[in-house]
Amino acid sequence: MGQVTGVVTRVEAGRARVECGVSNHPACGTCAAGRGCGWQRSNRPRQLEIDAHQDLRTLEPGDRLEVQIDDARLLRAACWLYLPPLVGLLAGPALLRVAGWERGGIPLLGAVLGLIAGGLIAWRWTRAGVPVRWQRLGVTATTLPDQP
Repeated sequence: MGQVTGVVTRVEAGRARVECGVSNHPACGTCAAGRGCGWQRSNRPRQLEIDAHQDLRTLEPGDRLEVQIDDARLLRAACWLYLPPLVGLLAGPALLRVAGWERGGIPLLGAVLGLIAGGLIAWRWTRAGVPVRWQRLGVTATTLPDQP
């Protein structure tokens, strides 16, 4: 199970922004290098957005958290993200070949169209993201200032 600790900096519209520390988990090379959070598509370094509500608990600014993600769900999400474009890339030219259209650049066009169709399917399937769990780590800390 992947996990990282952080402090809630902002809560709005049911979403909480968590500022993660650099030295929390040295195994996360993306965070340690300051290139952003490896858990989400974001250009903001060491920040992560999660649902602010879990069961009957709600997050507030200043809460210290441990955010966890199940490795099996993360692997499943990666498969849903990468396999449809790959299947489209391979199936596009194969279907054109079965149909008898294999002259010139038509197979290449089929591969590009299959890749685009697979990418759209993957985008649609993975829009919701991977669910994460969180738990509070004791007393609330001071709120960190938001970074632009």
